[in-house]
Amino acid sequence: MKQNKLLIADDDGIILEVLQGTLSKKYDIVTTTRSKEALDLFLSDPTLVLILDLNMPEISGKDLMLQIFAAGYKPNIIFLTAENDVKTAVELFKTGAHDYLVKPFNSVELMSRVDKAFEMAELRIINENIQKERDIRIEHQLNWNLFKENLIKKDIDKSDSGLMANINSSLIQGAGLGTLAPLVQMIQSSSKLEDNHYIVEKDLMDMLFENTQFSNKLIFIIGDINYVINNDLPKESMTISDIYKIIENSIQEISGYQAVRNNVVRLSDNTFSSNTKKIKINQEYFTKAIQELLFNSFKFSEPNSKIYILFEIIKDSFHISILNTPEKDTKEQNGIPPEYQNIIFEPFFRISRLVYDKYPTLDFGLGLCYVEKIIRNHKGNIRTVNLKNSLENTGRVLIDFNMEIPFESV
Repeated sequence: MKQNKLLIADDDGIILEVLQGTLSKKYDIVTTTRSKEALDLFLSDPTLVLILDLNMPEISGKDLMLQIFAAGYKPNIIFLTAENDVKTAVELFKTGAHDYLVKPFNSVELMSRVDKAFEMAELRIINENIQKERDIRIEHQLNWNLFKENLIKKDIDKSDSGLMANINSSLIQGAGLGTLAPLVQMIQSSSKLEDNHYIVEKDLMDMLFENTQFSNKLIFIIGDINYVINNDLPKESMTISDIYKIIENSIQEISGYQAVRNNVVRLSDNTFSSNTKKIKINQEYFTKAIQELLFNSFKFSEPNSKIYILFEIIKDSFHISILNTPEKDTKEQNGIPPEYQNIIFEPFFRISRLVYDKYPTLDFGLGLCYVEKIIRNHKGNIRTVNLKNSLENTGRVLIDFNMEIPFESV
């Protein structure tokens, strides 16, 4: 299935030319004036979105849609019609239409409607993938694994504070920042004393300044992780809509970084606006966790790919999934290996040895560790799984970072 392919069926050739001229700048267009041919074209190569004329000979647009649905497909279908009839529109929506445009239409509005249809179709398919993956798992096995994981994490909780203190101590004493000591020795041995001032080569001092900044940043990060581990962050009760707004704002704050590798963040619609359940959230740290996961996605995603954020309620917990397509030509292109899917949250563990200085992210293998500590401070869990990417026929995967945060007890 080609993601940007768009099938259009209208018995008016002039309308087809107008549609193709407007939409072909962005989409791969296939057109036909016959509804039966449209059905054959779709079944031979399904598309995410179709534009159908409502009143076509042979098979009406509505009947064509129903035949497509009966064949087991659920594309987003936009209808074109000269009828400005509210009852007709309502009936189409009831039977599964995605959108409805009255001729003549505005080209800007048309493009906007088609863009939205593709975006929603992609999010729906990925959400269906998540559901299928969950159904595949044997429930008692999953529960047993989570039970074991929670037992282990309880033991880790008891030692986390000491672990971070030991790491902090080791780094300050030079085990991790050992470059500072030889650098100072080089400065000491090569500098010259003149009139109570040392004359030092600029390159050496630049290196010293750079390492000092590195040290300060690293010590600050470890201190902040240590703070999250040892303190119950102050939280306020929020609805899902409140959390959705925080995520929207988080995306907006770092939107400029999407351009570094031409990635796009797709946020699914808030379908839980009527849900009144509350979740305890520390907005400052929750925002840091969301943005760190997004930076992680930017770093390791295929250039020009999309990053999806989806939501789900399962029993007494709210789930947030951030999914990305891993870059080609790396060992992660087929997902995070199962043996790494838990330890990537451990401090200083890194699958990639690259440093991405274009993103203000937590490097040194501490970013995901920081996120995991924040989510656990919210009484939640975070895990990663590899999902089949049904939007492509390449056999590649989507990496899903799934956060699970419990609702407040009533």
